[in-house]
Amino acid sequence: MTRISCLTLAVLLVLSRPAAPTTVIPPTFDELVARAESVFVARVVAMRSSWVESRSGRSIVTDVTFAIERTLKGPTYAERSLAFLGGTVGDDTLHVSGMPQFHVGDRDVLFVADSGGPASPLVGFWYGRFRVQRDAPTGVDMIRTHDGRPLASLDEVGNPSRAATVAPLRTLSLNDFLGAVDAKVRALGRP
Repeated sequence: MTRISCLTLAVLLVLSRPAAPTTVIPPTFDELVARAESVFVARVVAMRSSWVESRSGRSIVTDVTFAIERTLKGPTYAERSLAFLGGTVGDDTLHVSGMPQFHVGDRDVLFVADSGGPASPLVGFWYGRFRVQRDAPTGVDMIRTHDGRPLASLDEVGNPSRAATVAPLRTLSLNDFLGAVDAKVRALGRP
């Protein structure tokens, strides 16, 4: 083989290797609070997807705008937009496996990373999102994990093996969850 064809073969072998999957280590509750630059309760009020150019190429990014109800850590804003990789522009869709999917009207507790990642600004990619859902019979706001499972205890955060395989007898209320976040923020000595 000639030198050029060997080089071409080597390049083709490297390019044909499958991409490695993204691995996200689930953060514990303490790690979520410690690593978050800000923590807030908010409702999605707007979403806009657009093409963006970066050093790694062209991709679709969705800006999600949140109306902030309460800030537990970090600067206080009335509204804040966060950018997530993926979305739809016209006929083009970029789907990122595991990326949180937001909809206007969603209400969440968000743990936002200091640096944010290239794909998700949340601590632990999707683990930094806790859904708030109203319990119809009681009218109490309850906490669910990023994937919609009821959160029964803080020990389940970052520890899927501790999560109940059947519906838990108790689900953390929003007030209990926020109380635990407030206590951890105070223990860390950061506003």
